[in-house]
Amino acid sequence: MAAPPRHLLLLLGRLVSGEIHRSPDHLRKIIPLLPSHPHLAAALSSLYFPLFPSSATFLHNLLVRASAASPSPRLSFAAFSCLLRSGYLPDKFTFPQLAKSASRLPSFPRTGAQVHAQAARRGFLADIFVVNSLLAMYAAFRDTASMWGVFDSCAEVADVVSWNTVIAGFVKCGEIGNARRVFDEMPERNGVSWSAMVGAYAGAGELDVARDMFDRMPAVGRNVVTWNSMVTGFARHGLLPLARKMFDEMPLKNLVSWNAMIRGYMVNGEMDGARELFDVMPEKDVVSWTCMISGYAQAGRYAETLALFRSMQSKSIIQPNEVAMVSVLSACAHLTALEEGRWAHTFINKHKMILDNEFNLGAALIDMYAKCGRTDMAVKTFHSLDQKNVSAWNALITGLAVNGDALQCIDVFEQMKRSGENPNDITLVSVLTACAHAGLVDEGQQCFQSMASAFGVQPELKHYGCMVDLLGRAGLLDEAEELISSMPMAPDVKVLGALLGASRMHKRFDVAERGQRGILNLNTKQPGCHVLMSDIYAAAGKWADALEARGFLQRHNIRKLPASSSSMQ
Repeated sequence: MAAPPRHLLLLLGRLVSGEIHRSPDHLRKIIPLLPSHPHLAAALSSLYFPLFPSSATFLHNLLVRASAASPSPRLSFAAFSCLLRSGYLPDKFTFPQLAKSASRLPSFPRTGAQVHAQAARRGFLADIFVVNSLLAMYAAFRDTASMWGVFDSCAEVADVVSWNTVIAGFVKCGEIGNARRVFDEMPERNGVSWSAMVGAYAGAGELDVARDMFDRMPAVGRNVVTWNSMVTGFARHGLLPLARKMFDEMPLKNLVSWNAMIRGYMVNGEMDGARELFDVMPEKDVVSWTCMISGYAQAGRYAETLALFRSMQSKSIIQPNEVAMVSVLSACAHLTALEEGRWAHTFINKHKMILDNEFNLGAALIDMYAKCGRTDMAVKTFHSLDQKNVSAWNALITGLAVNGDALQCIDVFEQMKRSGENPNDITLVSVLTACAHAGLVDEGQQCFQSMASAFGVQPELKHYGCMVDLLGRAGLLDEAEELISSMPMAPDVKVLGALLGASRMHKRFDVAERGQRGILNLNTKQPGCHVLMSDIYAAAGKWADALEARGFLQRHNIRKLPASSSSMQ
């Protein structure tokens, strides 16, 4: 921990010595800096605060409050210990700040319990501010049993804030039934009470109940938060007309309202409706831009993703965040727009965005370079990451696999295992795909057979499909059929399609016919398998059967997609 700056130490010395006028007002210059220098805080407590015995508790409370609002809330408890060691007593203003600090340390619930015990032992549970701070603390811990214990034992001093805090705590923990029981027992409700319940029911998808409560709610209590809860609830559950009706009826809209409606259009796949609303927004924030950019990317409208990103750069002073940049990189990857991707990489570096946090920006960069054919840059980006999570490993392994670099793909897979990062189902699909394309049968079989025992991943249809492809490409069609027969689930069109593709490659018409029977049993409307079967019959000179396979498409109104005869996607 850094030592206190010299000028602060000098100031403390001058205060203690009396060189400058002794007054608590001088602390205003020091207190904001104390959480960064706990040794200085301890020195103040032992040397300076005793000079003002009538204000000592007040001064220690300032210290507790400064720490509670700082990046190091744990220091509040050090300040509290200083208070006790100095022989002074805490008061009713001490414990709300300690509870606030404890609520920011959810991994240490014992600390909160100790705050509660100290407040009770010193007789402060009759003070409403102390009680409400303890309720909020236990709600932050998601400890509804202790929260209710405090509320139940202090019911005689509870005010509307207490009731609302308990309701919000139950809602946060998904205990809507308990929240409703408390709501129904409230002697007095306000807009916060109603809004909490409306939001709870809307968020849980109980929209009829939410609407009933919204309609029963006093009109004066309906605020923008309540309206937003209804709009979000309807939109999230696919009821866009009702969401839009509520949105249009809102007496007052804020940015959250507009963003909620835009997100509703987006998650329901109606990007044109989202764009129409976006274009008439009176004000846009980073959430608005990110929602639209991400929505276009998720809808596969990659050119529009990049166009809107360019518009954001030219028309807005708002800078894109990591979520938006992940979508931009995804668009570049799918369009193989390497120059745009490089520009995005430069932008990310310029704005010092973090590559290896929960947004997986580094993985998105690796994926972009790999899809653009620059596996060298993908590898370089991967090695630049300080922390390599499973998404980053998967992006590189998948990128090498799809670019046909099977040996390097497997080498990186081995590095991943040595690193201690556990491969997941996506990792194993990529490794099996690489083995299939490179004809590495032994390596692929070893990987497949060790999935469950080594990595805790049970084989799924996609893994069986890779193995059928691997065996089929190697001409081991009998083994591929045996694998399909041993599957714990019914094969899907991709598994059987891989078998058909291998049958054509190795002219195994008997295997193809058995595979076709399986496909017909699926009643699939995937055209590629039927076209492929027609080609297999034609290659065998079975023209009537070839025409029958083509006729199947027409009779069942299945349209042939471009290049479907050469792709099983």
